[in-house]
Amino acid sequence: MKRISFAAICLSLLIFSSLAWGGGKEDSDLVIVTGAHWTTASRDEKVAYLFGIGNMLEVEQAMQGKNPSRHIRKNSIVPVLIEGLKGTSITKVREMLDHWYEKNPGQRNRSVIEVLYTEFAIPNIGS
Repeated sequence: MKRISFAAICLSLLIFSSLAWGGGKEDSDLVIVTGAHWTTASRDEKVAYLFGIGNMLEVEQAMQGKNPSRHIRKNSIVPVLIEGLKGTSITKVREMLDHWYEKNPGQRNRSVIEVLYTEFAIPNIGS
């Protein structure tokens, strides 16, 4: 029996959750996940989304190398998200987002990645 890698499972969950958030349309455009999506998603969909973000950050960081250019450091959200969320588990990030959207129902139009960046990562830089 062939073993399925953890990354393959995460990718599958990400694809399934993006289909669910996109309404399942075959021709749907890329969905920018907002608080409206987040607050109606299942725990597994949220975890899959966060694993996808984490994997993207790891790949981008690897591609940038140990000493990314000044341009990348200045214009990329990757270093900020990595530094600002360092040491925070997927479960904790999910709980933080759940709590934030619960406390800010009028801001459910904001994307999850924007909230992660502006509300959680930036305030943790250098703290």
